Amino acid sequence: TEIIIKTMVAGVKPDDLDVSITRDMVTIRGERSEERTVAEQDYLHRELYWGTFSRAVSLPEEINVDEAEASEKFGMLILRLPKVDKNRSAKLRVKGS
Repeated sequence: TEIIIKTMVAGVKPDDLDVSITRDMVTIRGERSEERTVAEQDYLHRELYWGTFSRAVSLPEEINVDEAEASEKFGMLILRLPKVDKNRSAKLRVKGS
């Protein structure tokens, strides 16, 4: 199974996102650049914040970092983080010298 994280990144280009993962933590960093086409005093209301941002999320279980995936669609960042299968085992072949 997997852990899914969804977060809004409206106004941020995928190239301006940096997602770092470890087995128990996800860090999302980015920068939302403002293109000023309207004077500040002409705004009635604004809901987006401009500039850099960072968010760290502690994970409830260890994940398989090598199989994690990130995608962005319509301003939504979606992270798919496969959980580590703690019951999985593997046999190792012993090599001679």
